[in-house]
Amino acid sequence: MEKAKRLLKNIFKDKRFVVILIILVILVVLGIIIYNKKYSPTTETMTLDEYYEVADGETAVIIDGDLITKTDANVLGIVRDNKPYVEIKLLNDAIGDVYAYDDVEHTICYTTKEGIYKANAKNKGYTFNAQSVSKDYTPFVEESGRAFLSLEFVKDTNGAEYTFNENPSRAAIYTAGKERTTATVEKDTPMRRFGGNRSKILNTAKEDEVVTVVENYGSWSQILTKDGVLGCVENSYLEDKETSKNKTGAAQENLSHNLMKEKIRMGWHQIFNKTANEQVSSVIATAEGMNVISPTWIQIRDNNGNITDLSSANYVQFCHDKNIKVWSLVSNIEKDVDEGSLFKVAQNRENLINNIINSVTAVGADGINVDMESVGDANVDGYVEFVKELAIKCHEKGLMLSVDNYNVDSANYKVGIQARYADYIVMFGYDETWTGSPTAGSNNSMGFVKEGVEDMLDEGVDKNQLILAIPFYTRLWTQIGQNVTSETVTLKDTPGILTANNATPTWLKENKENYAEWQKGDGKCMIWIVDDKSLKERCDYAMSKNIAGVSAWKLGNETVDTWKMIKETIK
Repeated sequence: MEKAKRLLKNIFKDKRFVVILIILVILVVLGIIIYNKKYSPTTETMTLDEYYEVADGETAVIIDGDLITKTDANVLGIVRDNKPYVEIKLLNDAIGDVYAYDDVEHTICYTTKEGIYKANAKNKGYTFNAQSVSKDYTPFVEESGRAFLSLEFVKDTNGAEYTFNENPSRAAIYTAGKERTTATVEKDTPMRRFGGNRSKILNTAKEDEVVTVVENYGSWSQILTKDGVLGCVENSYLEDKETSKNKTGAAQENLSHNLMKEKIRMGWHQIFNKTANEQVSSVIATAEGMNVISPTWIQIRDNNGNITDLSSANYVQFCHDKNIKVWSLVSNIEKDVDEGSLFKVAQNRENLINNIINSVTAVGADGINVDMESVGDANVDGYVEFVKELAIKCHEKGLMLSVDNYNVDSANYKVGIQARYADYIVMFGYDETWTGSPTAGSNNSMGFVKEGVEDMLDEGVDKNQLILAIPFYTRLWTQIGQNVTSETVTLKDTPGILTANNATPTWLKENKENYAEWQKGDGKCMIWIVDDKSLKERCDYAMSKNIAGVSAWKLGNETVDTWKMIKETIK
């Protein structure tokens, strides 16, 4: 023992050792300080004002746990009379529905399966199916050329729930029918800006509070409290997790669909004048198995919803005698119509709908086929509201309603909403390469058709509603140098063109269609052929997906055998 004491005494007499020991102690202390600074929980806070950055008269907007960031200084939420209002386009996109804003008459229309809500920017309350409904709020306000919807109005009409808290103002919207995961807070715990103990504290999640779990980050989750605070807590503080759907109402329910019991084999009949109606007997004679015909009778004449009507009761009676239903086609392509003025203005929509219904019922037709092309992104909400309002009228009258749509990749007119109201959705399975395209290509390759059908189903169109439109035409392309032009060639005329140019078609396995090319002077001619063989492939695919049927543009362009193939395949 004495020997050990003498050894330690000699060591501590060594000044070098003492210096080293002091340095080691300092390093250990510094390490502890650095470790604590880096890894121990911070008590530093961030105020909600700093987090939400809300100016006076504005409100932060949280949709299903997602804090919406305003861009380009555009205000997304405002507070008027101590009530929250949210910018209409943002809200439409969030809830997956359409409130149609009319900046001419300063009204908003919203349609559900039960009827039409209409509100005026100057009045409290609104009308439902033309009956006044008293409320203590203004359903929407207009500021700087933009419309902001009252969340109370949205709750009353769409069913979307919300909470609103002040200091700072923040509105949290819960989309009707959307899945939401909730959990109970086990005990008081800090809510941090981000996941991790070094992130600043925003608030405290209280013991036994039920919160919405927005996203799981592993050992941390982002939560939303009932008082509209978004923040992160450790998962160990969350218990009793469960997932359910937000409550729904009439706004999320489909209008009951009036569907045919058999597969649809429809043909479009192009009509330029009333005299052309007399051709119906010859057109039908070569269309064996066709059970729906859609004559192009109703042409929109102006922005006020007036129409040119070529319909014929005799035509309808003749078709009925042949057990063929008649769907009057409504088109916007014959006249220079401003779709913005037509569809956004409520009075113009109403006038157009009344004119269409009067035309169809006057001749005893069975339904309506809407063919509105080049509507434009800015007019989509008004157009969809037109479809919804027209569907309500058709339902009242017992008429079938079908709506033509492009492939979703080409133009998406919110087809999922249309499908909740219209009986049928018709997808154009052609014009893959359009007139005026800078490059030559197929009119309806199999890949294009399949992608279009799958996209429609993904958008929410039920297979029993979906009709695939097939072409009785293709395009003959001519390329001279870098210049490409095309001309339309009917199905029945294609064989003669091939024969005249000694062209031998080659089957394209992937496209599932024939292709031919030949030289003509300085140009190279190319044609992706639409024939009975390629159409059979498309019809077979339609049946493999068990969709509602097919429709062909246009009658008179096919061969005698074409309809026989369609009849044998679409059943």
